Amino acid sequence: MAETPNPQFYTTGGTVQAAEGVYIPRQADGELLQRCREREFAYVLTPRQMGKSSLMINTAQVLQQEGVRTAIVDLQDLGTQLTADQWYLGVLVKLEDQLLLETDVVTWWEDHGHLGVSQRLTMFFEQVLLVEVTEPLVVFVDEIDSTLPLDFTDDFFTAVRYLYSARAQVPAFHRLSFVLIGVATPSDLIRDPRRTPFNIGHRIDLQDFTLAEAMPLVAGLGLPPEQGERVMGWVLAWTGGHPYLTQRLCQEMALVGGTAWTEAEVERLVQRVFLGATGEQETNLLFVRDMLTRRAPEPGAVLKTYGQVWRGRPPVADEEQSVVKAHLKLAGVVQRQGRWLQVRNEIYRRVFDRRWIRAHLPESFWQRLRPAMPIIAVLVVAIVGLSGLAAYANQQRLEATYQRQVAEEQRFEAETALAATQVAEQAAATAATTAQEAEQEAVAQQQAAEREAQRAEEAAQAAAAQRQQAEEQRQRAEVQTQLAQQETGRANQERQRAEAQTDLATAQQREAERQAAIAQLERDRAEGLRQEAERQTAIAEVREKAARALYFLTTLRQVDGLVLTVDALGASREKGLSEVLPAVHNALLTGVQTVRERNLLRSHQGVVRSVALSGDGQTIVSGGDDGTVRLWSRSGEALGTPFTGHQGVVRSVALSGDGQTIVSGGDDGTVRLWSRSGEALGTPFTGHQGWVWSVALSGDDQTIVSGGSDGTVRLWSRSGEALGTPFTGHEGRVSSVALSGDGQTIVSGGLDGTVRLWSRSGEALGTPFTGHQGGV
Repeated sequence: MAETPNPQFYTTGGTVQAAEGVYIPRQADGELLQRCREREFAYVLTPRQMGKSSLMINTAQVLQQEGVRTAIVDLQDLGTQLTADQWYLGVLVKLEDQLLLETDVVTWWEDHGHLGVSQRLTMFFEQVLLVEVTEPLVVFVDEIDSTLPLDFTDDFFTAVRYLYSARAQVPAFHRLSFVLIGVATPSDLIRDPRRTPFNIGHRIDLQDFTLAEAMPLVAGLGLPPEQGERVMGWVLAWTGGHPYLTQRLCQEMALVGGTAWTEAEVERLVQRVFLGATGEQETNLLFVRDMLTRRAPEPGAVLKTYGQVWRGRPPVADEEQSVVKAHLKLAGVVQRQGRWLQVRNEIYRRVFDRRWIRAHLPESFWQRLRPAMPIIAVLVVAIVGLSGLAAYANQQRLEATYQRQVAEEQRFEAETALAATQVAEQAAATAATTAQEAEQEAVAQQQAAEREAQRAEEAAQAAAAQRQQAEEQRQRAEVQTQLAQQETGRANQERQRAEAQTDLATAQQREAERQAAIAQLERDRAEGLRQEAERQTAIAEVREKAARALYFLTTLRQVDGLVLTVDALGASREKGLSEVLPAVHNALLTGVQTVRERNLLRSHQGVVRSVALSGDGQTIVSGGDDGTVRLWSRSGEALGTPFTGHQGVVRSVALSGDGQTIVSGGDDGTVRLWSRSGEALGTPFTGHQGWVWSVALSGDDQTIVSGGSDGTVRLWSRSGEALGTPFTGHEGRVSSVALSGDGQTIVSGGLDGTVRLWSRSGEALGTPFTGHQGGV
């Protein structure tokens, strides 16, 4: 059964595939997760829009669930117009914010300002970070290519390498690992040739989607299942499975809509989006174009090598040590297949074709002419000899024609040679017409040379006269030197008297500075006494709070006691009052020991996602990640066996007023009704295109409302019949729904941050309620 196309299903901006409801795992997910679990360093250095950030976020979430602490440092946020000191401090502030460190990083950094930034960084990890964070820690460093314009970040990557190499001397470093992510090569990280290159860690390669991996993307096209695989095969024939290009093309197909897709229609859409005028503004193509030209280390060599890969005859072997080939792979325009390089996909092959390569080759006129220079030289010699020019030029043209026919496999080079030959012919014609002018110019030059010789003779005579004049000036200078020496003697005497005056002034200044230092010491002592007095006052206040809290906790005011205890604990930590921490901790321990749980209900095999209470308050229903719905008595006794049937997480449950009917919704996209004994009432209600996040019952127990990840609100009769059409309006998941007592008004809240009112017929009542800074 076909569904409605949904362009919002695809993520083509920001973090690719990080949106709700679609994440496509690849082999790199398992590889990176295993490296992090084994505390190994790793790096993901690939072209843009390949899913690096999505891989990072997904891996960090899994690690956190396993008890591994994670921190993400996006270097792009730090900027580039700043000093090395500001940049390194910015990195540590990000770690402080995410790991909730107690140490004031700014103060610590300034206190150690006498050390170099690299040494301060490694000291911070050893003496602060790994002391306060006792669990294993993985630090993800994203957008490392933003460091390439900076001239001081070699020290950062050198420090990261030290944290790995020093594990043998510092055991705590075994709990710390790094994952570097960005558009760069390992050789880019430490560019100083005098330093050891960045040679640690394991490379994680992000491959393009296979057909099997890309099949979840069919869900946004609204195609019947039997057609989805065929259409996705046509899409991958153009994109090669490139994550961004694949989602971008699918998004355009969803915008066009319809189900009668053919291979020809997919090709026409590719022509319009990527190969036409609009393709010049496509962000991914702009990035590749920039990498092949403006950001290329050797533009001529990069384009020439890419041209060889494009032609494919003969095949071009990959070389890990080649800067040019590494740059082409980093641009994303080529990829390795076996031991050979090939163009990544058909879209790149069509956009960056032979004509585009020729237009962007950075060759000057003389560089294009260079292959024909021997021909030009022979032609010029022939012109000077005034013989055989026409015959020789004709012979060269015939030879060039013959070479073009023989070298059909090298068309690209032959076209350049042909152009050079034409330029040579033009140059030869120009040389023929100017030969006579050159001879006349030579006669004129000879006459000019004779005039220059005459002027040179006159200049020699003038030079002799100047030498005689210089000798007279030297003698006068000797006399002036003797007079100057006498003046220097008198100046030395004046200088000695000035030095004596300076020494006296210096002694007076030192005495004044000594007196000022004594005064400062007295001020510091007074300030210390004042601060100590304030500290003693604060200690007294916190002790008084702790005493009152302990009193409240041993009486009937336990809540007031807990609040006062937390207040006292915060004040003691904020002001560094370690003397009163035992008293505060004693009060807090008393509070914890005083509070007792009542009727702990524990049976679900995983997280409990939703609970509800019957109208008489005697029955409790719950649903959880184990896919079951369970009933409990008020005393905590399990009533009957778990209700099973959902294929996945049960996200929401509700009870009828009499406690006899239970409704549930889950990740399998169904809403189900149950009797109190656990018997399924009727068949599951189907219709949501995704998870069911919330369900509710009307006061008369005859109407059910549900909200799901497809952004719709739906009404159902008790028999499972859909009442009217889905309510649409939310931009994203509907997280919560509720019904009025008479079942005539519905309220919903969603991930778009809005609250909306609906009539029973699905009409929106008024405008959405806005104000939340996030999902409802």
